[in-house]
Parts: sequence; C-alpha cells; structure tokens
Amino acid sequence: MESTVIVTNEHFHWLDIVDPSEAELEAIATKYKLNQRSVHDCLDSEHLPKYERIENITFGILRGYDEACSHESDTVQELTRKVAIFFTDRFLITIHRKDQPYLSRVKSKWSRAGALNASFSDENLLSRILYDLISCVFSSYEHPIDQALDQLELLEMGVFEAQGAQPFEIKEGYYLKRKASVFKRMLRTCIDLLPKLTSGLQIQTGTPDYQNLRELADSYYFYSDELMESVNSLLNLHISLSSQRTNEASHRTNEVVRVLTIFSVFLLPLNVLTGIYGMNFEHIPELKWGFGYPMVLLMMVGVTGVIYFWFRKKGWLK
Repeated sequence: MESTVIVTNEHFHWLDIVDPSEAELEAIATKYKLNQRSVHDCLDSEHLPKYERIENITFGILRGYDEACSHESDTVQELTRKVAIFFTDRFLITIHRKDQPYLSRVKSKWSRAGALNASFSDENLLSRILYDLISCVFSSYEHPIDQALDQLELLEMGVFEAQGAQPFEIKEGYYLKRKASVFKRMLRTCIDLLPKLTSGLQIQTGTPDYQNLRELADSYYFYSDELMESVNSLLNLHISLSSQRTNEASHRTNEVVRVLTIFSVFLLPLNVLTGIYGMNFEHIPELKWGFGYPMVLLMMVGVTGVIYFWFRKKGWLK
C-alpha cells in the first residue's frame, strides 16, 4: 500500500491510498470509523459508480478512463478504473488500485499549494479538492473519445474504400461501439451521482462550479452518445453496402448465365442436326443427294431464325 497525505492543516487533511490490502483497508476503516459495507465496496474492482451517506460520512465511487488499457479492451472493468472517495468536513480519503495520470496531476497541484491551502476554510478546501477530483475523472474521457472519433473517420474511409484508406474490419467497428457504450454508461452514471456528491458543499446544484462540472460531463456524454450512434450507423451502412455488392455480383453472374443459356438454346437444335448427319450409317436419307448439304445448312439457318424471332417476341433478348 502507498499512503500519502496530500493536504493537511489543523482541522482537515486529504489522505490518498493506492492499492491497499484488505487488512490495511480494515485498519483505515477502524481509524476513521468508516462503514464496513462501504469498505467492502472499495475492495470490489468491478463495482459501478455509487453514492452513500452514512451518518456524517459521504461515500462515493467514480470510474475514470484507464490510460493503460489495451486496444482490445471493451468492458467497464477493462476500460475504466474505480476511485473511491470518503469525506467529511474533517477529512478526505481517496482509494484506488492504480495511480492514474489524471489523479497524479490533481495530487501534485494540491501538494504544491502549500500556504494557499491554509487560506481556504475547511469546507471551501474540501469543495475545491472535490471539484478538481470530479473534474479530472470526467476529463479522463476526453482523450479516448477524441481517439475514437479519429478512428471512426478512418473506418468511414474504409467502408467507402477511399483512396489510401485501410480496408474496413468489422471487428474494429465492434470494439469502437463497445467502447462508446462504456463511455456513455459511465458518464451517465457519474452525472446522476453529481448532485448527491456535491450536496451540502459549495459546489452544490445551482452554483457556477456545479454548472461547470455538469456542462463538462454533459459535453463528454454528448460526444460519447454521438460516437455510439455514428458507429451503429456505420456498421449498418457496411452491412447494407456488403449486401448491395453481393446482390450486384449475383446480378452480374445471373446475366452471364442468361447469355450463356441463350447461346446454348440457339446451338442445341444445330447440335442435334449435326449429330444426326454425323452418324456413320450407310443408308442415311439424302446422303447421296447433291443438294443435301446446302439444304441442311439452310435448315440450320431457318431453325436459328425461328428461335431468334420467338425469343424477341417474348422479350427475352432485352
């Protein structure tokens, strides 16, 4: 476990804890009189965002984007990391499994503040730190959403086979859709928790700070929702274009078969005639006749002509 006191003064302190064991967390719970059920939720890496207030202690869980996740990650647990928060007017405790860059920036900012921290009242200090923490959790989705939008543009180029574009892979579209779905769900859940977490603080509903947080979260939620809709439309478009290409190929094949069939219909009667007169029997009718050969040729032309006009009358040559 890595335990760091980020901010401290006579009446208030912020304790940040990284990767605690169960025993260490139990000791912290005993020291600060934290609810055991809430502490158990801290140990659950798959827990979704939540809010609880037990006596005078407020407990919340937020999930921010994990910058170390793999390209193939597509679940809540793979794409995001949990940040558990306990706070009263006397202390703030943040607990998380891995240190994230966006949390490090907030901790660095407040650890360097020094004398500035003493200029805040305890309530104002708590409100400012919580504002930065919540803001950084929301902002953690900015970069992955921008990356996803860029990837969406490349996928669109692949679907329409633009010059220089990579071939479209439906697997990439699937992963992008899953990521957008996770971003949307987590942002929506965190937005729903926002008025509860800030209740009673100086960033409660109606204040400029709250409005800034809400606008920030709403903007990322809007982009994630737009991303998901765009990916869905792109996948449907890909399926439609694939079906169209298949139908066009099938149509071309049918046209080829149709032409070959027409040729075979023209040639089949001629093959019958040539087959008959090609038999090696001594007594074939008209075999010794001088005009037999021209007559058979004329018969072939006549049969071909009859078939042609019959096909044309039926409209089968169009």
